[in-house]
Amino acid sequence: MNNFMKFFAMFLFIQTQIALSQQNLIQQLCQKNRYEPLCVSTLNLDPRSKTSDLQGLASISIDATTKKTNETLTYLANCLDRTGGDRAAFEEYGTCVDQDYGASIDRYLPGALANLKAKKYSAAIANLQDVMDATGDCENQFAGSCPLPVSQRNKAVHDIADMTTDIIKTFVK
Repeated sequence: MNNFMKFFAMFLFIQTQIALSQQNLIQQLCQKNRYEPLCVSTLNLDPRSKTSDLQGLASISIDATTKKTNETLTYLANCLDRTGGDRAAFEEYGTCVDQDYGASIDRYLPGALANLKAKKYSAAIANLQDVMDATGDCENQFAGSCPLPVSQRNKAVHDIADMTTDIIKTFVK
């Protein structure tokens, strides 16, 4: 075997070991999470996770929470546009858009990311709790008759924010 082949074989071995150790890091982190399947799939979907440390994985999780929150905000804003002048529907959707999800996107999630970067983990967790509370507040706007797509989206945002909270809690212990 010539030197090039030896070098190439060693390179492949090292790359395989790095990939396996990163997968192991994600598995270990997510194993402690109440939302283990969501945690594993969320982190594995982002290509940055292949080279991230724990802090990076937490940041990826906040980014995924932001993306899911933005998707729900867009959905609710479209529903708001289609209210057709129905005052009650306008108030329900409008409150979710302006106060609940708007605050999550404008304040809570940027705050969580900034606090994570500043290693203020308790504050980051509090920001994410505000996101979870916003999903409940939005749900409550519909007085128990929340349309199923809205309920499902509220739950999805709640769960990914809660999953992210669990990830950040590993820094606090």
